[in-house]
Amino acid sequence: MGYLVAIGLSTGIVAAVFCHLVFVAQVVNVIVWAAFVGEAIFFAAGGKNQGLFKGLASNFAGVFWAAVIFFISGNWKSPLSMGIAVFIAVVAMCVQAQWKVLSFIPGAFAGCASLFGSASAEYPAGNLIGVLIALTLGALMGWAAEKAAVWAYAKFISKPQSDAEKQSA
Repeated sequence: MGYLVAIGLSTGIVAAVFCHLVFVAQVVNVIVWAAFVGEAIFFAAGGKNQGLFKGLASNFAGVFWAAVIFFISGNWKSPLSMGIAVFIAVVAMCVQAQWKVLSFIPGAFAGCASLFGSASAEYPAGNLIGVLIALTLGALMGWAAEKAAVWAYAKFISKPQSDAEKQSA
């Protein structure tokens, strides 16, 4: 049993508890799918503290660009406004990657898409605060699951090599 099993178990436990709190106990009111987007981006950005920071920064930038799109298309009454606004935001999400903190382009697209996804019910603005909270919660869930997996792997799964095994490797 390797590290991937440990990360699978810990992430599964975190996800199960989260879903129980949202759907069964109903004590957490959050955009669930956006939280899972945040968790996925944490892992896709490389995990660890850097993945947490880089993933959230890029997610938040994407949410910002979606808000810009909604602002432009909501205030400029033209059939071209949405297309032009999307074009500007997509170019910006790619160009902003020159800054290290915003260099994870998929995170920006995921953040933008998350606000777009929430906008189906709340167009033209989307649920800005709800999406930011969900993305943050999801990233923290991934971070916690990874920390638990590292601990469990070291404690229960990996075994120290003997001197003979180290020499033959």
